[in-house]
Amino acid sequence: MMKNKIIKTNLLFYFFIVVLIVTFTQFSLPCHAAELSEPIILGKHYDIFRDPSKKITIEDLISGTYDHSFVASKDDYLFFWHTNDTIWLRLDADEILKDKEESYWLEVTDKLDSIEMFLVKEDGSYNVQKRGISNIDEQNIHYRSNLFQIHDPSVKEIYIKLDGELPLNSISYLFTTDSFINKIIDYKYLTGIFYGFLSALLIYNLFLFFSLKDKAYFYYVLYMFSFILYQATLNSLDIELVGQLLPKWFFLKSAAISGNILLICMILFSKEFLELKNYLPRFHKIGNFLLWISILSLIASFIVPDVEFANNLTIILSVVVFIFLWLSGLFVLLKGQKMARFYMVGWTVLLGSIIVQALAFLSIIPFHPVIFEDIPAIGAIFESIFLSLALGDKINIIKKEHQEMQQTLNETLEHKVKERTQELERAKLELEKLANTDRLTQIPNRVKLDDVLEEAIEHAQHHEAPFAIILLDIDFFKEVNDEFGHQVGDLVLMNVAEILQNTIREQDTVGRWGGEEFLVICPQTKLDGAIKLSEKLRQQLENYQFPIVQRKTSSFGVTSYVDGDSLNTLLSRCDKALYQAKEKGRNCVEFLKDDVNVSSQL
Repeated sequence: MMKNKIIKTNLLFYFFIVVLIVTFTQFSLPCHAAELSEPIILGKHYDIFRDPSKKITIEDLISGTYDHSFVASKDDYLFFWHTNDTIWLRLDADEILKDKEESYWLEVTDKLDSIEMFLVKEDGSYNVQKRGISNIDEQNIHYRSNLFQIHDPSVKEIYIKLDGELPLNSISYLFTTDSFINKIIDYKYLTGIFYGFLSALLIYNLFLFFSLKDKAYFYYVLYMFSFILYQATLNSLDIELVGQLLPKWFFLKSAAISGNILLICMILFSKEFLELKNYLPRFHKIGNFLLWISILSLIASFIVPDVEFANNLTIILSVVVFIFLWLSGLFVLLKGQKMARFYMVGWTVLLGSIIVQALAFLSIIPFHPVIFEDIPAIGAIFESIFLSLALGDKINIIKKEHQEMQQTLNETLEHKVKERTQELERAKLELEKLANTDRLTQIPNRVKLDDVLEEAIEHAQHHEAPFAIILLDIDFFKEVNDEFGHQVGDLVLMNVAEILQNTIREQDTVGRWGGEEFLVICPQTKLDGAIKLSEKLRQQLENYQFPIVQRKTSSFGVTSYVDGDSLNTLLSRCDKALYQAKEKGRNCVEFLKDDVNVSSQL
């Protein structure tokens, strides 16, 4: 009964996480999405020309010599896999650039060795922008995709040249500047949720490994880490994060390298979790064989110069390993080992997503970005949840066996069981602390602030106790990031957080509300007291000598709770006060009471 209760609790917990992620995915940043136009999928707008000689130049194409060789595309997303041809794509600027006075961004999401865009003007002259791994220093914006800017109204035709050792694909979109900014915001937001969830699960099971000393947890942590690494390389996050630090050959082979590391960790975890040596000795030997093949494939990924060979070998080996591990779980389950039931569910979901991905790589099914973005992400989330549940199920089975033995064990054994339970509780509390703390500034995050605000409002409603809130925004913070970089911006945020913590009163709570905004919650405080505290904070920030940027000021909005207030009305009024402070020149304190500004700037 106890085992079933724990399993049901875990299922409800993970179901809640999945629902939360899907909700964020569907409704993320609706205020921006409603305002901005949708991007254009460029696939069917292209004319395609394959150059087997690799000698044709842009001048040859502009001259019109090869106009008859271009073929209109019929697909939204172009996929050529490994080819020795140079691929030329042509766009009619008048067709896709509706307003030539507008600034546009053309994004090609694929990881490519070399991609060049030629903007041909009406007089026959052209400008060229080079991107891809071979031209990684050419792209000023550190982003996972290949980005090209179009802001010349005289552009008549656009030619794109694809070349190199990697598969030649083109998942490409055209954005206005506003819609592109919105797209980046949404992408960063959802990427943070996805990788944050996987990282939290990794950290949670790492705590469990240190608590339970079970090797299956250790291999699961390695597997989760390798999956994050593999998915990051597929999403080209390796180029975005370390593109300036690592050599070109690494990015050409990163998918094969990370894929083989993932296979090795999968085999290690499955062998340990399913206890193949005890239940399926023959499968255990096959698993060892596949493990060594994966290790050799990993070594080959480093030393074999042929990128196509390394990629195809990894894909074929992946399908073999996944089917083998799925069959291993099935036969262990058929032997009556219930611990394999969640393993089978998770592995079936992931196996399906990986097989679909492999079939797309091999051009057996149509190429589509969903196959490389959404399907692996969904498969990874569900598979990681069910493998974690499988580990919990296995531990619960062990617990049940221990409970049957406890009647004959001495007090020493009972004490050890109690210690392990306490360690698990400490691990849980530590995770809760991580969930409520802003990672950069190490002060409460918005989740924690929402909880404190709700408690304060409830207390005020029932006990007529006053409280006030202060919302502050660092003035012209974007200029810091633009001029000095995000690392300096992060340093400013950390210093501001430290100043606020050291200046507020003991009963107050300060946290990061979002971006460069901070919120101070002042219990048992009337409006006048909060205004005085705000002015003190404003002076502290104004007089502080920040590293590199020297002086930074902040604008403050203040309000207090009045009868009938809800969380939304209170925050809305405080935000309006902050807006007034910005309107009055910034570096000042403004406040609102009953939605009426009763005083001017202090």
